[in-house]
Amino acid sequence: MGKGPPRVFDDAGRPVGLGAVLGQGGEGAVYEVVSQPALVAKVYHNPLSPERADKIKAMGSLGNEALARLTAWPAGLLMDAGARAPVGLLMPRVANRKDIHNLYSPKSRRSEFLRADWRFLVRAAANTARAFAAVHAAGCVIGDVNHGGVLVGQDATVTLIDCDSFQVTHGGRRFLCEVGVETFTPPELQGRPFHGVVRDASHDDFGLAVMTFLLLFMGRHPFAGRFSGAGDMPIPRAIEEHRFAYGQRRSALQMTQPPGTPPLSIVGPEVERLFERAFAADARTVGRPAARAWIAGLEGLEKELRQCASNPSHWHHRATQCPWCPMEGATGVALFPAVVQGASSTVFDMARLWQEVEAIRHPGSAPAIDVPMPGPSAEALRLAGWKTKRHAMAAVVAAVVALFGLAVGPVTLLAAGVAYLVVLAATDGAGKTGPIKDAHRTASARWDRVEKEWLQKTGPAIYEQRRSVLLDLRNEWNQVPSMRLGMLAGLERDRERAQRLRFLDAFEIEKAKIEGVGKGRKLTLASYGIETAADVTHAALVQVPGFGPKMQVRMLDWRASLERRFAFDPTRHVDQRDVARVERDVLARKTQIEGRMNGALAELRQAHSQIVAARQHTMAQVVTVRREFLQALADKQAVE
Repeated sequence: MGKGPPRVFDDAGRPVGLGAVLGQGGEGAVYEVVSQPALVAKVYHNPLSPERADKIKAMGSLGNEALARLTAWPAGLLMDAGARAPVGLLMPRVANRKDIHNLYSPKSRRSEFLRADWRFLVRAAANTARAFAAVHAAGCVIGDVNHGGVLVGQDATVTLIDCDSFQVTHGGRRFLCEVGVETFTPPELQGRPFHGVVRDASHDDFGLAVMTFLLLFMGRHPFAGRFSGAGDMPIPRAIEEHRFAYGQRRSALQMTQPPGTPPLSIVGPEVERLFERAFAADARTVGRPAARAWIAGLEGLEKELRQCASNPSHWHHRATQCPWCPMEGATGVALFPAVVQGASSTVFDMARLWQEVEAIRHPGSAPAIDVPMPGPSAEALRLAGWKTKRHAMAAVVAAVVALFGLAVGPVTLLAAGVAYLVVLAATDGAGKTGPIKDAHRTASARWDRVEKEWLQKTGPAIYEQRRSVLLDLRNEWNQVPSMRLGMLAGLERDRERAQRLRFLDAFEIEKAKIEGVGKGRKLTLASYGIETAADVTHAALVQVPGFGPKMQVRMLDWRASLERRFAFDPTRHVDQRDVARVERDVLARKTQIEGRMNGALAELRQAHSQIVAARQHTMAQVVTVRREFLQALADKQAVE
């Protein structure tokens, strides 16, 4: 018969009945509390030290509504049944929540948080900041900021756990937090032992900024990038040297962010400034953004988000293009759970829509501007008479010169021609015809411009372009059934490969024990999109700084050791999750095409209406400009 739960009492001497074991580790176990389902009991294998017991008592005194809502704050001590020595604590039961790492990691997010788009991530980041703010308002410091201490619900609410490790100040005593994770530790504490270190809220604010970045940038660490200087640049060293890989000064700091990752500007100007301030070299002296600043900035960011026109799963800041479409295209990894927008019980009727398209008739070519050629103006005719007189005078002079040459000596006909030209030049009327020629140049330039605009606005080009889009979309829509069959056939052909990848995908690097790959290196791998054994390939590893040939071989050997355990099961049908993914993707694509067709039909109607309106309302103006041009042309021809 198994041993039952231990007998324990609360600090008032009342018995606390323990139920089933909810979890256990090296230090102790967590039990249900039979009489209080909202609480759990954490019972240690060995009695608590007086220091630890006093800390938990102090935390019980500091408890308030905000801490109860946002943290698993200790509710009191537990004593053993014998010597009544402190052996554990009571704390709120935290259920239906996941490690925040499962939220900012794209692969686990798609399975653990089925409604988590970027709005959800922004909201979860703001709620994390609220939890930090509540701890700081109580005069406490988290100290050991890390993703294992933050749990997230399906509604994006957040609970901080392991609160008994926090730094607590109460009644003139300070209980320190003497542990930490280097990838969340601020520059001023990097490389220092935590024993005896007094933390402050600014240290937490750095960790909060890192965690917020991890959430908003798909699990990429802000200090994981490629260093162009000598030697490796592991994340702890990059933090200590303030080498923010996404910041404005990244080039000066010899850092390049990982390929395929979006720029810092995707978060909008306010949150971008918060990141720059949090990771700046002078942040410690000038002041890092506090948790409340992050709450305000992230709330503002969520209000600025817009849905991507191409992919309804994507949300982005309204001032930027969608950063997730190119990122997914580059990595081949879906960043968010699929969303089918606009799917309803209403059946899309292609035949009806195309009848509407056909009803919008081709507008034909732009109407010709028929204006008869006018005669020269009175002024042009007067100047034309002067032209005739000039030529007559020149001809008389040339004749006289020719006759004189015959009488007195050998004067060639060339001299007569020269004389003709000299007379023309001497009697040139350019000063009189210049205004007419200038008027022609002005009228010609104006007509060229107006004619071009006329052809653009009243010609069929925009109509034909919009109708061509509809034709392409109709062809694409008609090919959807074939596309679906092809994708399902591909699943059948690739059953072995799919089984292998799904097997490897179950081995997360974060939880693996790989020689030489600690938390910092794991975060670096995640920042380059390598999260599970399935992601470990030579092509992916060569992109990761700090992973030279030896480390690459070590990682590939780890994958190979797992792969040797894989056995293809030919009797297993295609995984229904893969079939569901294909059906979801096909439906999303079909729905997207149908939405685009409805929009393109509206644009075709608009184009046709604009062409008709332009022909009706601008014809008179165009005729006037054409008439003025022809008049100027007639005048110019008359005086030349």
